[in-house]
Amino acid sequence: MKTLTYVSTKNVNELTWPTTVENITLYSSALSVFTDFQNAGPRVIESSTPADELVHLMRKEHVRMKIVVDENNQFIGIISLEDLSEDVFIKQVANGFKRSELMVADLMRSKEVLLALSYTSLKHSDIESLLFSQRNNSLQHLLVIDEETKAIRGLVSSNDVARHLRLDIDVSYSSFEQTYQSAIHGQKESSSNLKVA
Repeated sequence: MKTLTYVSTKNVNELTWPTTVENITLYSSALSVFTDFQNAGPRVIESSTPADELVHLMRKEHVRMKIVVDENNQFIGIISLEDLSEDVFIKQVANGFKRSELMVADLMRSKEVLLALSYTSLKHSDIESLLFSQRNNSLQHLLVIDEETKAIRGLVSSNDVARHLRLDIDVSYSSFEQTYQSAIHGQKESSSNLKVA
C-alpha cells in the first residue's frame, strides 16, 4: 500500500482549466468541432430499453442523441429526441402498439439506413466544407467512421458547430441545414459591413 501526500491549499489561488481552441472560424479545422470517442466515450443505450424511460433519461442528462447498442455492446443504430417525440408515440399507439411496450429498437434509426462521414475526410477538411457538405441535412448529429478500424470514431453535432462559431441560433432545435444557413448568412453580413479605405 502506498502513502498519499496531502498539501495545504492556503497559498493556492489558481485553477486548472481545460485547453480550449479560441477564435474558431469557418476556416478552422473540422476536427475542432469533432467529438472524438477516444477522448470522450460515446453515450450509448441498449436497444431493449423502454422508449418512454429513455425520453426521461435523455432530458435528465441534457443529451439529444444516443448510440444504440445490442446486448453485446455492438453498434446497431442511433436514437434522438426527435425519434422520441410525442407525435411519434401517438402514431405508434394508433398503429396498435402500447406506449409502455415500445422499446428503443422500435423507434431507432438502424445502421442500415444511416450514412456517416469518413474520419480521414473530416481530418483534411475545414468547418466551411463540413457545413457545405451537410447544407441539406435536417438532422442534428453526424456520425464519423474510422475506415481503418471499421468503428464509429465519434460525431459532429450542429449544436457544437453553432456554439464554436458563436452563431445566433436556437441550439435546442438546430440542424446542420440551419447552422449552414446561419453561418453563410452571418459571413455575408460581416463582409458587407467592411469599409474600404
